Amino acid sequence: MLIENVGPKIEARDIAALEAELGAVLPDSYREFLLLYNGGAPTPDTVDAPGAPGTPTDVQVFFGIARAVESSDLSWNLSLLSERCVGFRALPIACDSGGNLFCLKIERGVATEVIYCDLDDPDCVSYAVAPSFEEFIAKLRPFEQ
Repeated sequence: MLIENVGPKIEARDIAALEAELGAVLPDSYREFLLLYNGGAPTPDTVDAPGAPGTPTDVQVFFGIARAVESSDLSWNLSLLSERCVGFRALPIACDSGGNLFCLKIERGVATEVIYCDLDDPDCVSYAVAPSFEEFIAKLRPFEQ
């Protein structure tokens, strides 16, 4: 996988601050991804979200910490999700071109599986995409017409 438009270098303490804000522990594979890339645009970028309208979809951008573009920042997207989907426990990690979110679901203080959150639905319906972040990355593929 190629990541373009990577974010500024961060350190483990930056991730620890995010975990404190979130109230959850992030998976090691996602922590490593943030330390290496801190967000960016992946190639390939297509992924299936079984059951979701418009699937397959793309991963337009992975969010990061202290990104220059506000809408690519993890904390900004966490606030967006909290406002749009009250009581929903997840960390938005990426978006598709339609503005819907890929999130790490939070259960018992641990960020677990990757889900697709349909922000166009008034009930904030979510769909299982992958049981882990590393499996989500492995599912990214080129678009097939």
